[in-house]
Amino acid sequence: MDCAASCPSPDGSKRGLYSFADALFWTVREGSADNWAQVITPHGALVNYSGAATLVGAPFDWNAGFRVGVGNQRSGDDLETNLNYTNFTTRATSHTAGEVYSAFLGNFFVDNADGESFGPHYRSASIQWDFDYHTIDLEVRRAYTIAPNLVVRPFLGLKAAIINQSLSSRWNLPIDTEDHTYLFLSATENLEQHFWGIGPSVGVTLEIPLYVRPRYTLRLFGTPSASLMYGRWTFRDVYANDGLTSTTVPTTTTLAINMRPITSAATMVGGAMGIEWTQQLSKATVVVRVGYEAQVWLNQMQFYSYNMGRLNNLTSLHGGTVKLCIDY
Repeated sequence: MDCAASCPSPDGSKRGLYSFADALFWTVREGSADNWAQVITPHGALVNYSGAATLVGAPFDWNAGFRVGVGNQRSGDDLETNLNYTNFTTRATSHTAGEVYSAFLGNFFVDNADGESFGPHYRSASIQWDFDYHTIDLEVRRAYTIAPNLVVRPFLGLKAAIINQSLSSRWNLPIDTEDHTYLFLSATENLEQHFWGIGPSVGVTLEIPLYVRPRYTLRLFGTPSASLMYGRWTFRDVYANDGLTSTTVPTTTTLAINMRPITSAATMVGGAMGIEWTQQLSKATVVVRVGYEAQVWLNQMQFYSYNMGRLNNLTSLHGGTVKLCIDY
């Protein structure tokens, strides 16, 4: 994702080494985080004679992150190179009660090894979903002045990404059925998904001057970009309860779900837009940007869910960005 645009002086004369830092205030939306559990109201309960199922979601918090980088543009040359690193972490938590059913595969096989029935459902459940995001971008761009009020900076680059997700769920007080009498009080099911990818990126920064003076400039900017990476996903899913499972399985159950790694293409599309102030000082150029940035990873969520099968869901990150850039 390109938000690491250059720090040109207002008259375009200054060139050299520059560094920048972005403060990020983002959140995440996962295609599967809105269905980690279901609360089912049976037929005839209370006044609901048809029964109902409510999907339970886990909304992610807004959180702070950062991007730092360096770049260089040689004197008399419109070609520019920069390298930047982005870090963002956030968390989703959720709790629900009623007749709670799990969306995860480990719970399905508890006291149900042949898969002919269903695993336990519970009186309450909770989840903590951690999201950890890292990218490194190397970009080479060139500036073209299309018109007095439009500068275009296309770029080619190389993106490397690591995205780790950890889902820690707890399930309390299993509900007995006609076929199963459960003897444990609570259980946990912990899932992990680890992704790394690397591949080419492409994009362009559009700059529209709004107010130009010899020592300062106010601009609008917009930056669409995309990346296609070779990606690899690995998984872990472990269920465990705290006592004898049931009258038919008089032992504590620990169950690991084996899921093969996935090697596939990983696609990201994104964009940023906002306003930029450039100030020429005696020995440096300072750029301040305020904008909105969004990234959509089209097939990032890939773990296996009991009631949805193999997932292939998008992950989106978006929020505000404030940049400080200094050209020496």
